[in-house]
Amino acid sequence: MELSGFQAIIFDKNNTNSKQGKFNFTKNDIQIIDGDKTVATAAFAGHNLVLVDEGHRGASGDAWMARREQLVDKGFAFEYSATFGQAVASGKTAYEQEVELQKKKAKLLFGSASLKNLDEGQQAQLVLSDLEKQQARQTAMFEVYAKAVLFDYSYKFFYADGYGKESQILNLKDDDYREHGDLYLTACLLNFYQQLYLFETHSHALQAWNIEKPLWVFVGNKVADDDSDVLKVLNFLAKFLNEPNTIQNWLHDLLKDTARLTDNKGNNIFFGQFSPLMDFLGKEADLYADVLQRLFNARVPGRLQLTHLKKSDGELALAVGGAEAFGVINIGDAKGFYKTASKQSAFDCSENDFADGLFHKINHKESKTNLLIGSRKFSEGWSSWRVATMGLLNMGKKEGSQIIQLFGRGVRLKGENFSLKRSLKDNRPKGIHLEKLETLNIFGIAAGYMEQFKAYLREEGITPPDELLTVDFKVQPNLPTHTKLRTLRLKDGYKDNQKLGFKRIEKTIYLYEIPEKWQGKVKVIHAELDYYPKIEAYQTKQKNRLDNDKRETHYLDKQLFDFFDWDKIYLDLWHYKLSKTWFNLRIDKAKLRQFAEQDGWYTLYIPKEALAVESFADINKQQSILMDLLHNYTDRFYQGLKAAYEGQFYETVEVDENHPSLQNSYLFTIEASDEGKDYESKLTALKTIIEQGMLKEALAWQAPNITAICFERHLYYPIMSIDNLKELPLKMQPLDMKDGSEIKFINDLQAAYKTGKLREWIGDKELYLLRNAANKSKGLGFALAGNFYPDFLLWLVDNNSGQQWLSFIDPKGIRNMDLHHPKFDLQTEVKKLEQELNLDITLNAFILSITKQRELINASAMTQQQFEDKHILFMEERDYLQKMFNKILL
Repeated sequence: MELSGFQAIIFDKNNTNSKQGKFNFTKNDIQIIDGDKTVATAAFAGHNLVLVDEGHRGASGDAWMARREQLVDKGFAFEYSATFGQAVASGKTAYEQEVELQKKKAKLLFGSASLKNLDEGQQAQLVLSDLEKQQARQTAMFEVYAKAVLFDYSYKFFYADGYGKESQILNLKDDDYREHGDLYLTACLLNFYQQLYLFETHSHALQAWNIEKPLWVFVGNKVADDDSDVLKVLNFLAKFLNEPNTIQNWLHDLLKDTARLTDNKGNNIFFGQFSPLMDFLGKEADLYADVLQRLFNARVPGRLQLTHLKKSDGELALAVGGAEAFGVINIGDAKGFYKTASKQSAFDCSENDFADGLFHKINHKESKTNLLIGSRKFSEGWSSWRVATMGLLNMGKKEGSQIIQLFGRGVRLKGENFSLKRSLKDNRPKGIHLEKLETLNIFGIAAGYMEQFKAYLREEGITPPDELLTVDFKVQPNLPTHTKLRTLRLKDGYKDNQKLGFKRIEKTIYLYEIPEKWQGKVKVIHAELDYYPKIEAYQTKQKNRLDNDKRETHYLDKQLFDFFDWDKIYLDLWHYKLSKTWFNLRIDKAKLRQFAEQDGWYTLYIPKEALAVESFADINKQQSILMDLLHNYTDRFYQGLKAAYEGQFYETVEVDENHPSLQNSYLFTIEASDEGKDYESKLTALKTIIEQGMLKEALAWQAPNITAICFERHLYYPIMSIDNLKELPLKMQPLDMKDGSEIKFINDLQAAYKTGKLREWIGDKELYLLRNAANKSKGLGFALAGNFYPDFLLWLVDNNSGQQWLSFIDPKGIRNMDLHHPKFDLQTEVKKLEQELNLDITLNAFILSITKQRELINASAMTQQQFEDKHILFMEERDYLQKMFNKILL
C-alpha cells in the first residue's frame, strides 16, 4: 500500500465511532483486514474500492455475490483470477437467472418448477418485481464477469509471450496403475532427481538464469482415510527404499529407453527423457546411491521415517533413518492421517512435541526439503519458484479450476535478468540441459482431470507438448571462398559480466558525475520525454507534412518539489537501476533533489494545461513525470559511460563458420492434425535440402505462409519468415524475420542483385550480407547507441585492393523517435570508433525508415538533407538503396 501511495493501517473491528455506529475511517485511510475477523458487510456498505484476489472462489456463491454487491454499491470492485474463464463457463445470463427465479416461484405456488403448461393467470403470478430483477442481474455470472473483463491475460497470452516454463503432461490410467504404478512413480522420481542433479551439478553456470532448487510436489484428493492418496505416495517411497534391487532394475530400463510404459499408440512415453543421466547406464547402484544422497538427504540406506510434528499445525516430516528430513506433508487433518499411517508396516512412525515445522522454510535457500505432499490447499494462497515436478492423484473433472491454479504456480519462472521468461534454444548454454530445468513435469495418477486439462490448453490455443510434431535444423553457412570478411567484436573478457567488463572494472559509478577520464568523451546527457498523445501528424485534407513542431515545452514547477515524496523517488530510481542489473551504479540520495532542481537537463513536451495544479493529485502527477525523466536520464547516463569504456576495446576479427550469427537454427513445433502433418512433410523436405547444402533446391522451396529466404549473397541460408502465424498449426523459434521493414530491405536488395542494378551502384566490388543475431550473447551490439543491435551487417569488398566497407543496417519504424535518440547518432559514433581505434575497415551505419517522412511525429522539422546527413533514409523512396551505396563509397 505504501509503495502505491496509500495510507494504510491494520483493521480493528473494535475501533468504532460510538456516536454514529460506524467504523472510524478517514478519507485517506485504508484499513487492512488481516486474519479471521468476521464483520457484517453492512458496516462497510457503499463508496468502497474493493480489491479481490482469486475472485473465482466466490464467483459461484449467491451469498458471496450478495455481500460483494453490498460492498461495491456506489464504488468499484477490481477482481483478479487466472481462472475466471472456467468459473463463468457455465454461468447464467440475467435472462436465465430470471427464469430460475420464476421456476422457484412456480414450485412454491403450483408444486412444479415447469413453466410449460401454465395458463395466463398463473404466468401473471410469476412476473418478477424490480427487486427480483435486480437480484437476477446481480447473480448472473455471465453478465457480471464475462462481460466485464478489463484485461484478459489468460494462459495462452502468458505462454505465447514466452513467460513461464514449458510443461510435460503424463497420465497413468487407473487400470494400468494396478500393474505399473510403482514403475510409473519411479520414472516420476527419476525425472525429478534428474532436475535436482542438473541443478546441483551446474549451479554456477545456472546463476545467470535464476533457476531455483527444484521441488517435487504431490497433491492428493483423499487424505486421511484408508484409501488415502498421501498414503499411496508413502508406500511407494518405502518400496523405493526397501527394495533397492527391484528399483535398480527399473532404473536400468528407464535409462536404456526400454519401452516398459507406453501410450495408446505403443510409444515409449519416457523415450529420450533421461539422456543427461546416460553415464549412469550400467552403474545403477551408483545412481541409486546418488538419489539417496541428493533427494533423500541420506548417505546410507535406511527405512522411511514419518514424524508427526505436533508443535506445527498440520505437518508431518519425512526422513530416511536418522538423516535430515527430505520431505514434508502439510494437510488439514495431520493427526487423523498419522493415526491411519501408524498401521502401516512398510515405514516407521513417531511423534515429536518440540520440532519446528518445515513448510514455512521451503522457499529458503538453505532448505533441505525436496518433497512436498499435500491436498488441494496449495492451489491458492501459496507461492514458490521451486516447483519443478508435480504429481496429481485422483483429481477428477470437478477440480478443474483448482488444478489450473496449481498449474499456474508450477510454471512460474524467474528467468534471465528476472525477465520471467524461459530461454530460447539458441540462447541456452551448452551441456547443462537448461530446458529440463525450465519444464514443469506433471504426472497424473488415476487423474481423470488430465484429459480435460489438455482440452483446456487446446481451447487456450496451446497444443499439449505430447501431441506436437517437431522439425528442427541448423542453417547452412554460405561464406565466400576466397575472401575473409572482417567485422567488429568487443574483445573477449570485456562483455558485461566478464572479468574485464564495465560492471567489474568500473565498480563504483555515481549518477550525475562523469569521471574526469571520460570528460569530453561522453556526449552531454539530456533527457527528453513527450507527454503529447501519439496522433498522426497530418493535415485533414492535403495530408502534407507539418512544417513546424507545434508541441510546447515546459518545466516542472520547482515550487512543488517541497511536496514531493523524495524517499519514494529515490526508492523508485533504486528499483529501476536494480531491474537493469546496474549493480555498479551508485545513487546519492542527498544529491538527487539537488540534481533535479538544476536547469537544462531535460526537455519535456507537454501542454501547459497538463501541468496545472488544482489538487494533490496534480502534484503527484508532476512527481510521476519527474520519475519518468529521471529514468530516461539514468538510462542515457549509464549507457554513455558504458560506451566510453567499451569503445576502447573493440577489435576486428575474421568471420568464419564459428561466428555466433552463423550458428542459427530453427525449431518448428507442429500440431498433429492433418494440416499440421502436411506442414511437417514440407518442412522435413526443407530440412533435408538445407542439411545437404543444396542452395538451388532451397531457392525453389515453397510452402503457404512460410518463406525460406535464400539470398545468394547472404552468409547463411535460409532466413525463415512466417505470415499469418496465428492461423497456422505451428510455431517457430526463433521468429527471425517478423518485421515488414526487414523483409522489404532484403527483398529490395535481392531484386537489385538479380536485375543488375546493384552492379551499377557498386561497380566491381562484391557484396555480402549477414543478419545479425538479435541475442545479446551472440550478436554485435553497441552500448554507444543505447545497447543497439543492428539487424544486418553489410560488406562491400574490393578484391583487388582488399579494402572492406562494413555497414550496420537497421530497417525500422521511427514514427515516435525523438531527435535526441541515440540511434539517430549511430553514424557519428561508429565513425568516431573507426578513427579512435585506427581500424582497417571503413565503418558506416544506416537507419532505413519504413515510416514515411511526413508521418514522423517528433522530427517533422528536420529537412530531408538533415536526415540523409545522419544516414537516415526513407524506404518509400525508390532510390533509397542507391543513396545508401553512394554514401558507403563516398
